[in-house]
Amino acid sequence: MTTLTPLEILINEAAEVAGGLRRLAAMMEMNPSNLIAMRKGERPCTWRTRGKLRAIAGEDPTRAFIAAMAEDLEASENADEKKAADGFKAMLAAFPEHEKSPVNPKINEASSAWRNRRDSNPR
Repeated sequence: MTTLTPLEILINEAAEVAGGLRRLAAMMEMNPSNLIAMRKGERPCTWRTRGKLRAIAGEDPTRAFIAAMAEDLEASENADEKKAADGFKAMLAAFPEHEKSPVNPKINEASSAWRNRRDSNPR
């Protein structure tokens, strides 16, 4: 019996909301084979990609990206990065863990919810 890793679970949840792995990859503007490789552990998954996956799965985008950055920094050997991870964890305490995104992709169409949220922040 195999157990799923947190990344596999996250990709599966986001794919379910998006309506399949191909649609999820299209929403994230990436090749489906890259998502499959990430799910298998054959390709690294950046904090940005994990943040997008969390947001698509329905987590508040702010919390999603901060949590993904904290995960990366906490895994580091560098003391300064571990200290930064502690700071991110403190910030996460300000965002309720189970609060959903104001634009909930399960209520609205998933592709438009993520696109509207992402495009609403002009640079």
